[in-house]
Amino acid sequence: MNVRASSLALAALLALVFLSQGLTAPFEKDEESRPAGIVTDIVQRGNWMLPADVYGELTRKPPLYYWLSAAIAEARGGRLDEAGARLVSVVAAAALSVVVMAYAGASLGSAGGWLAWAILLGCYGFCSHAAYARTDMLLTLLVFTAYCLLYPAVEGNAAMRHWLAAGLILGLATLTKGPLAIVLCALGIAVYLLLAHRNPLTLALSARPWLTLGVAAALAAAWYVPALIETHGALAGVQLLQENIGHFVPARLGGTGEAGRPFYYLLVRFIGTSLPLSLYIPALILWLWPLRQVSRAQLYQLALLIAVLGFFSVASAKRDDYILPAFPPFAIVLAAMLMTAGQRLSPWTVRLRDLAGLAAGGGMLTMVALGLVLGSQGVLVQHLSAHMQSSDAAYLALFASGLGQARQAVLMAAAAGAAVVALAAWQRGRPVAVAAAVAVASMAGVGLWVGIIRPGLAARRTFKEFALQMRQTTGGQPIYTPDGPEYEISYYYGAPIRELALSGAPAADSAPRYVLVWTQWPDYARWVRSGRQILASRAALNGHRFILLKVGTSRFEPSAGKR
Repeated sequence: MNVRASSLALAALLALVFLSQGLTAPFEKDEESRPAGIVTDIVQRGNWMLPADVYGELTRKPPLYYWLSAAIAEARGGRLDEAGARLVSVVAAAALSVVVMAYAGASLGSAGGWLAWAILLGCYGFCSHAAYARTDMLLTLLVFTAYCLLYPAVEGNAAMRHWLAAGLILGLATLTKGPLAIVLCALGIAVYLLLAHRNPLTLALSARPWLTLGVAAALAAAWYVPALIETHGALAGVQLLQENIGHFVPARLGGTGEAGRPFYYLLVRFIGTSLPLSLYIPALILWLWPLRQVSRAQLYQLALLIAVLGFFSVASAKRDDYILPAFPPFAIVLAAMLMTAGQRLSPWTVRLRDLAGLAAGGGMLTMVALGLVLGSQGVLVQHLSAHMQSSDAAYLALFASGLGQARQAVLMAAAAGAAVVALAAWQRGRPVAVAAAVAVASMAGVGLWVGIIRPGLAARRTFKEFALQMRQTTGGQPIYTPDGPEYEISYYYGAPIRELALSGAPAADSAPRYVLVWTQWPDYARWVRSGRQILASRAALNGHRFILLKVGTSRFEPSAGKR
């Protein structure tokens, strides 16, 4: 094994360990428990073609992510837990960091590759989606890999196998989240050709791009065609019209109307979730102008960054996970700017670059100091918590209470030490060392958040133990609720908690029924009077609880919404 291969293998191993933090945290709410329920359907009932969630609704995404997760569960003897449901995303994120390192290293050298790798892992917006049981990280890996593979092909320096390989990878990406994968890749290439003052129609009129598209479509059709036939075309209305087109167009034109936010929302989220590294963006913008001075390899990555942020900014729905494909090109382009010798940069670019390094290093050191102050001032924590939302107050309390624990102390010491190194390197005029130290300090901060704080909050929010207690108490009998789907509790209970409506008619029989109610409901008292309390959950962050009732002779019936 040569040095480059050894470096990539080491980077993959380190990324896998780093990104696996929080892998076993319990699910909370619906974001992960619903996809995990789809994997359960494959493992337990063998529904590989059309898997459904715990309520029987067919998957709204193509099944590649669920297939891979189910294969992992089968290899583990049919065991499916939080770690198993998230493992595909973790491995995809680690692989993606290696792809970034390999691409950057090809033009920037080994040091530039490692710097891009560290920048990527120093972005919270990227790492927070690694140990997450959703399709987005796998999609990002496949789209970005195909996009990088097509660079020499677009430049006319690649054999036919590059076009074919990219087609296969895009086909897998389409089986992960639909035609969006092809749209993002094609849009990135089109933006690149425009930035490079090349006519996109010239490439579009050649045969090879269509070969790539044909291979991708053929691979995706291997599942889409039989799935559409089996659902009599209904699948197209969900996966293509709602999940793709419906999220792009506004509600007045037939869109879903979900996650509607201002056009600048995703750009602000991208900057915020890549701090402190996003402080280099002003210098990066100056370095990129004029574009003719930027190398083609970096311009190609800039095009994808623009395409992703631009496409989703004009889309109707704007969710935080939509910016995920923007982080890999950002890491590469930023590393390229930082690796550029000072004499090749304009004076203003150098000033902004150095100012960003100073602000990032000083800011990280200040944050650690403030954290230590908070940990020693319990009264201050209580005062601040009183003016925060419940989740933010919980984050603050978890951070303050964990300062005495060894793992949190090590991460904070690592962040402080790296910040000190960054400031020392800044004083010596070594911008690459400054950026590398800032990236390491940011990685320590990200590790603290995704490995300790966020799993700690999940442990406080989840109703996993309550669901397991319910199953032990009821013996797995049906449980109903007047408030619609409860994916998290259903996942841990092992059966759907179905929706119902209370009726004043006499009972059809005297068999006991179990009803799950939430103390914050306006008609909670009415439900409590209809039965006897069996179990009560611990209080949620807002102080309310789930109550399990045993209803004897009162009549209830499934509502029209969920039967």
